Parts: sequence; C-alpha cells; structure tokens
Amino acid sequence: MDKDKVFQEFMERIKRGRKFEAWERSHWNSELNSAAKSEAPTQWKGKGGRTDIKLELKEDGDVVIVEIKATIWDNIKENRIRSTALRHARQIWRYIEAQLTQLVDVIPAIVYPSPPITAGRKEQVEEILNERGIQVVWREEYQP
Repeated sequence: MDKDKVFQEFMERIKRGRKFEAWERSHWNSELNSAAKSEAPTQWKGKGGRTDIKLELKEDGDVVIVEIKATIWDNIKENRIRSTALRHARQIWRYIEAQLTQLVDVIPAIVYPSPPITAGRKEQVEEILNERGIQVVWREEYQP
C-alpha cells in the first residue's frame, strides 16, 4: 500500500477521533456536570497521563473516570477485538489506579460513538470490558 495513502488514512482517523472527543466533551460542560474536569492530569508509577473526563462527586466522594474512544469496532479485524479492548482497559485502569490512593470509590467508563453492527461484536466488547469493571457507553444509544 502507498505510504502516502496509509498516512492520509491515519490522519483521517485522528481527525475523526478528535472531532468525536470534542463533541462528547461539549456535552459534559453544563451545570449538571459542574464537577467535570477535562484533560485532568494523573500520575501513577512515575508515568503521567490525562483522563478525558474526571468527575469528582463531592456528595459521596466517588470519582468517575470517563475515557472517550472513537473506535469503530466493525473496522477492526476479528482477531484484534480482544487485544484492542484490553488495551483500552489497561489505559483506563492506569487512570483508576492513580485515584485509588485517595481512598475513594472510582467508577470507570468508556464512551464509544456507536455499537458495532457485526453480530455478537457489541456483546464481545462489553463482556471484555465489563469483566474488568468498566462500564461501556455507546453514545448513539443515548442521543435524543
């Protein structure tokens, strides 16, 4: 495959991801979500990172960590579904473990734009992430 075409496809994925992330974040900016912080810095085992959305719920002390992913699961090869979901889980768990030192309950979630249409794939992704304590949200299912 032509290197320029590969690079262009990569850049299109990046642009799509950034657009979805900006759109999703814009929906967290309201009085209802006044505790939401975007790009909240985190540090764990000497490695830094930034959570996409961090909610600190003062009434009960919980922290909600939301990772925004523009993954189109139907475009991922069948043999890469598990490893991709596990990579997402490892990323969010690094953010969660950084919060656990504060003796608070941490609630993890990942937001994807839409569920896959490939039979069984949605359930497969949800099972992999739910087994690791991560709530999966398919944004398309919650849009009015």
